[in-house]
Amino acid sequence: MLHSFIDKAEVVIFDLDGTLYEGDQHFALMVQNIKKRLPEEHHEEFDRLYQQSLAGEHSLTIGKVYDVQEDVIWTWDPFTTELTVAHDWNNEEVTINDAPKTLAVSEFDYQRWVPIGDGWWPPYSIARHFGLQVEDTQWAYHRTKEQMANLDGMLEATPGLKEYLTKLKDKKKLVLITNSEADDVERLLQFLGLDHIFTDIVPSALKPTNTNKHFQDVLKRYNVEPDKVLSIGDNFMNEVAPALQLGMYGVWLTTAKDEPIQDEKFAKIRTLANM
Repeated sequence: MLHSFIDKAEVVIFDLDGTLYEGDQHFALMVQNIKKRLPEEHHEEFDRLYQQSLAGEHSLTIGKVYDVQEDVIWTWDPFTTELTVAHDWNNEEVTINDAPKTLAVSEFDYQRWVPIGDGWWPPYSIARHFGLQVEDTQWAYHRTKEQMANLDGMLEATPGLKEYLTKLKDKKKLVLITNSEADDVERLLQFLGLDHIFTDIVPSALKPTNTNKHFQDVLKRYNVEPDKVLSIGDNFMNEVAPALQLGMYGVWLTTAKDEPIQDEKFAKIRTLANM
C-alpha cells in the first residue's frame, strides 16, 4: 500500500521524530521520568492503565482526545471534528453536560484538550489523571529528550531508508515538517545521514494546530492537487488525519492495534525499514 501511495504522489511529506528513525524506548523512559514526579501510591495503577492502553484494551488509544477538565476520554471524528462519545477511566460511557459538539484541530490546547496522536500522550494523560501538573509532565518530557540525545542506542537509523530516500529524491519532492527545533533537526538529520534529502524543511511547525496551513503551503508551492501528496508520520493527529481531511494520502507509522479510521487513502505500517 505504501509503495502504491508513493507511486501516485508527486510530493511526499515526512515527519521526523518517531518517523525517520527506529525504536520506541524513549516512551518507556518517559514513563520512568513521570513516575519520579508521581506519588508512589499511584505507580501500580499507572502501570496497569498504561499497559491496557498499549494493548488496545482501554479507551485511551491513539486517535482519541483526553479532556483534562472532565477527566474523560473522547472519541473524535477527524473528518467531522465531532466529539461523539466520552468514557471514564473504567471504560464506561459517561454523559458530559455542556460539552462542545465539535472540536477543531486549532482548539487542541494541551491544557484541557489533549489529542492522543502518538506514544508520548498516553503516559501524559494518565499522569494528568493522577493529578500531575503540566510543569511536571514538561519536566519528564525534557528529561527524556536529554536522555535520548545522550544515551547510546536510543536512536537507531532505519535500515535501508537513507539509500531509498536518496533515490526517491530524484523522482519526487521530499518535504520535512516537524515540531522539533532547527538545531535538533540539523543534529538528527546529520546523525541519520539524511541532511541532503529534503527540498524543504519546516522546523518548529506547531503541529497539529498549524498542520493544515503547512499542507496548504505545500499544495501552493508545488502547484499540486491533494491527491498528488502523501503525508507520512507516527502521530495520527499531527500528520495523518489532517492529510486525509484535505484529500491527501496518509500513512501512519505505528505499532498500535486499533484502526482509527477506514479510508482508501489511509494505510498503517510499522516501519519504513527495508523499503
